[in-house]
Amino acid sequence: MGNERSIRKMTRPTYGVSWLLIPLALAAVDMLLGFFDTSTQITPDHGNVLNACFAAGGLSALLMSGVALFGIQKMKAWQRACLATALAIVGFLSVFLLSSQIAKLVENHIDFPAGSTKTYPAFLFINRAYRTQGKEQSWNIQTTPIWSNLDITEGDYSFMLSHRRPGDDGHNPNEISSKSYFCAKVTMQQSDNALRILNAGSHKLPAGTVVICPATVIFSGVH
Repeated sequence: MGNERSIRKMTRPTYGVSWLLIPLALAAVDMLLGFFDTSTQITPDHGNVLNACFAAGGLSALLMSGVALFGIQKMKAWQRACLATALAIVGFLSVFLLSSQIAKLVENHIDFPAGSTKTYPAFLFINRAYRTQGKEQSWNIQTTPIWSNLDITEGDYSFMLSHRRPGDDGHNPNEISSKSYFCAKVTMQQSDNALRILNAGSHKLPAGTVVICPATVIFSGVH
């Protein structure tokens, strides 16, 4: 009986480690909300809101690490330090990402009322494209003269690699110089001074978005 109680005690999760479930749950909610984030807002700039989300993440990191440092006296000092670091990191990331995701959805709802929002096709000049490596590999374009950083499909990136602009002698497969040789054929929405690109956000732009700019195209990002 004594051995059984001892085994249960050893296998039971500690109070401190269970706090990791909170930021993990917030991260799961953030991933769920990502399915509803289907546009990239270009203007207006909501940098002040993003700063507030960053501050909320920092506050969360302090509170979560404080749980380990001052609220779990039964753990050894090095264990509390490791747990505090883990809680600070996941606490910051989960709160910052979730709050900024919610803020984006709210901003899009407020800035683009149905009654005064117009939708139209447009070409955006692409300044450069790049590929990120690692487990979460991505393919990205940056537009001009209105700057945005958008995810594209691997197929569209491969198209750019095999059709580099004349004069581009680059051989780096992770970087492509476009300088308005390529365009992104997108759907945009505008309401007063608010502008956004549809079918983007937390999602890749649809396959076939990237094309070589037609000779007759003049920047048409704003109506």
